[in-house]
Amino acid sequence: MTIRITTTSTKIGYVTSSCVVVILCSALTIGLPLPVASVVTGALALVLVAFAARTFRGEGEPVEPRRPWWQMTAHRTSGLVFTLLFGAQAIYLLIAVISRPESGLLIVPLITNAVIAAMFAFSSMRLGVTARATASGPQ
Repeated sequence: MTIRITTTSTKIGYVTSSCVVVILCSALTIGLPLPVASVVTGALALVLVAFAARTFRGEGEPVEPRRPWWQMTAHRTSGLVFTLLFGAQAIYLLIAVISRPESGLLIVPLITNAVIAAMFAFSSMRLGVTARATASGPQ
């Protein structure tokens, strides 16, 4: 049985609980060396976002079939919103690393946010190309 998350309330619950899990993971890694804690938390964030991308389904999107490997969202606009959200976090972390060299441990969350933003951006670009190809196809 494949897991599919289709209702808005379940999506909100997943995102909220994912944020709590990342915060708890960060708290639980306090005793570890900072580079290890940073990598563990970043990997967890990537897994949670990837799981959501594979299981969330948008309105009008077929529920049963798998999405193509590159598709993160049902619609281009939502992918662009997530690109901006994770991209803004990456830019903020980049500014922090540049302005304070002692904050070099922010490199892992910077890379994590940049990778997630790039995944959503790539998905949105592909969705735009696919939508244009479908619209201009044979009538």
